[in-house]
Amino acid sequence: MSTTGTVVDTPETPEQATDHQPEQQPEQQPVRVADSQVGFNGALAAALTRLVGSMPALYVTLVVFAAWIALATWGPLHGADPYPFPFLLFLDNVVQLVLCLAILVGQRVLGAAADRRAVQTYENAEAIFERVADLQAHLDRHDHALGRGVSLLETGAHPWIERHRVQHPPQALDQVTGVNGRIAAWLTGRLGSMWAFYLAAGTQVVWIGMAELGIQRFDPYPFAFMSFLSTLAQLVFMIVIMVGQDVLGRAADRRSEQTLLDAEAILHECRRMKSRLLAQDRVIDSLAGYTNTQITGHLARALHQSRFEAAVEDGQEPGSRPGLRPWAELPEELREANRAQARQLGEQLAAIGCLMVPTSDASPTVEFNDEEAEVLARLEYEHRLARQQAAAPGGLPAQREGEPPELPPWEELTDRARARSVEAVRRLPDVLADIGFQILHTARAEGRGELDFTPEQWLTLQKALMAAGVLVALAEGVVDADEMFALVKLLREASISHPRRFVRELTASSTFETGLPPGTRYADYEGPALQLIRAAAGIVAEAAPEELADFRAFLATITATVADANEEGGFFGLGARARVPNEARAMEAVRAAAEPELPQAPPAPKARRRKA
Repeated sequence: MSTTGTVVDTPETPEQATDHQPEQQPEQQPVRVADSQVGFNGALAAALTRLVGSMPALYVTLVVFAAWIALATWGPLHGADPYPFPFLLFLDNVVQLVLCLAILVGQRVLGAAADRRAVQTYENAEAIFERVADLQAHLDRHDHALGRGVSLLETGAHPWIERHRVQHPPQALDQVTGVNGRIAAWLTGRLGSMWAFYLAAGTQVVWIGMAELGIQRFDPYPFAFMSFLSTLAQLVFMIVIMVGQDVLGRAADRRSEQTLLDAEAILHECRRMKSRLLAQDRVIDSLAGYTNTQITGHLARALHQSRFEAAVEDGQEPGSRPGLRPWAELPEELREANRAQARQLGEQLAAIGCLMVPTSDASPTVEFNDEEAEVLARLEYEHRLARQQAAAPGGLPAQREGEPPELPPWEELTDRARARSVEAVRRLPDVLADIGFQILHTARAEGRGELDFTPEQWLTLQKALMAAGVLVALAEGVVDADEMFALVKLLREASISHPRRFVRELTASSTFETGLPPGTRYADYEGPALQLIRAAAGIVAEAAPEELADFRAFLATITATVADANEEGGFFGLGARARVPNEARAMEAVRAAAEPELPQAPPAPKARRRKA
């Protein structure tokens, strides 16, 4: 059966599919007032606001006014602008009009920024509520699993969550009601712009210029009528500003109310989740207590049986000492010693960065390196030594041949006794596998990992693993199910048991996609596959040269596993072989492609002969 063009993986149940993490939301930036200042007019309004709206501007204004009054009273400006300083008052009216318009522009910018903050807060609250609903659904599945279909939740969701979904975020325009409110909003929209600022400033300049040129003689210097119009406009603008402040205040109140309700709903949901977790904790504690008792008993029996069989294989006679008996005949104090060792095994494995977890299928065997095996053996021995010292005088009966009644420190043990302890530790993975457990490495951080490569490089490395296996599988015409099953099984096992972090992370993130279109032949696939493997080897050689040897060795393991997955050739099964010549040639091609091309050194220049 061909598996080309398919993804080799076990299907998910709907419950497992919903357990996936939601998609990563794009990173948001906080809304700032400067974000609403777009274009030249917005930048100019912002510059005017920063320049005029500061204490130094106030100091400069006071100094200029004081100096002008002094010079107009006792100095050279007395003839040009004597008391009551009509020209200064005219300039004051002009500046006040301009400032009113600037305030309106700033008010409009602040309103736009506040509206954007409200939308962002609304969207963030919706995202939080969505995550909360997902967590509650997840906890509900736990409730049904732990409570045999009965929910452990006693309260309902906060009512604001449903209302929030159909209630849009508060905006400033939402607070404008009635005819007067609409008139105020229209005035704010028209006057609160830089074009109104340009119009007011230009009108003042044109009016003064026309008076000076004699075009209009109705309002000569000191422009009393223009000052009157400016004062009237200021009065109108001030009222409009106050109306706008009232609208912004009411919108801020609405936003504050909505934020408070959001916070109350989130806290309510947090309390619900906490109460559910506490209820689940009680069930889990009860189950864990029962399970730990059962597991401890099974593990204690398995540990004792392993030591018993090893001693018998070593030539010791069963029953020759108290510890060398079947479990049913073992004294209770020795049974308790085995249970104590079983209870300590998890902590001892954690000391070397390992974890003991249940497994439901034939799991790969994890092999301890020399350092890990010696650390475990020493911890187990020191645990027995501590139990003996804490026991009654005389200690527990010896469980192994050659051990005195009082155990010596680890440093004083003979090499033979240490070797026996280390050998017993190396049997642990098989002992645990017999009772349905496996050992996982969790703290091995040697070597490089996924974060040391770019996403594109990591994808190339993943594809190279599949390409190596598929190329060998295609060497005999088609990719059959046995070969793909062997490849996927190898990748899964390597993600758990491979000694190198680089290979573990690479295989753990594999999606097992072949990417083969139907009808693909070896000749069509060979070139792209070998090119992909060369690119992957070059990436490893450049980014993590210390991992290149392990990467090449694992590619060789993949090709060998696929080639030996089933027997091919022969006539009706007669004379079939696990590895045929075509597969061997494909394996050699993968091996050659995994050799990165190193730059060749330039040839050494030939020495010239000296003339006699």
